[in-house]
Amino acid sequence: MFVHEYGNPDDPTVILLAPMMMSGEDIYRMMSPHFANSYHIIAPDQGGHGDAGAYVSADDECARLKHYLVKQGITDIELVYGSSLGVAIGWRLFLDNGFNIHHAWFDGVLFRESAPLFEFAFRTMFKQKKRSLSKHSVEASKGLEDKYGHERAVMMTRNFNRITESDIDAICHTCCNYPLAKLTPDQQARLHLDYGSKDPTFRQSRRGIATCMPNVGITIRKGYPHCGYVAAHTKEYVKEIEEFIRA
Repeated sequence: MFVHEYGNPDDPTVILLAPMMMSGEDIYRMMSPHFANSYHIIAPDQGGHGDAGAYVSADDECARLKHYLVKQGITDIELVYGSSLGVAIGWRLFLDNGFNIHHAWFDGVLFRESAPLFEFAFRTMFKQKKRSLSKHSVEASKGLEDKYGHERAVMMTRNFNRITESDIDAICHTCCNYPLAKLTPDQQARLHLDYGSKDPTFRQSRRGIATCMPNVGITIRKGYPHCGYVAAHTKEYVKEIEEFIRA
């Protein structure tokens, strides 16, 4: 992990945890221009991305972030935002009693303790894409471009070229194996979940959500794929996040 830090440390702290194929700097550049208020933003490069080393596990990534935060004296956090892969760290941080997290917003998370078939499918798909890109150098993957637009696809393809097959194994395991825990009413009130209606992770998460957080707020983005709404409507999406913080 490599931690990027932006803004005035005296402002409320916001942690932005990117999905696979986005660095911390990428998610900061995407979301930060749309915040109406001023924040102290921490946006880590997770393993396999940006200036970080290899991706080992979610526990390893979270331990590195927690060490950084404690060393900097940051334990009061206004918002933890996680998208897809980033939720693995955000979830662990949200459950940690050593931090006072006022709000959390998680997008596109597969809330299951184990999803071996999904893990196998994701791992196979990403490795096939990786090998195809290595043979046919392109600026933007066609599949990514169809889902997220040309500009985002270029950025994601660039990041994907850096990710190794070993990183893919560890990342797919992380995304399909969650340490579920029953949330208190207070925790559920401080958490918001976001999904696209075409995102298979939502269907696979229903049982875990019903068991562990039955009263949590959920928004389903009709017609959008996995983490697709934030890519298409970043300004409106960030406005909703700030409204959630204020509420």
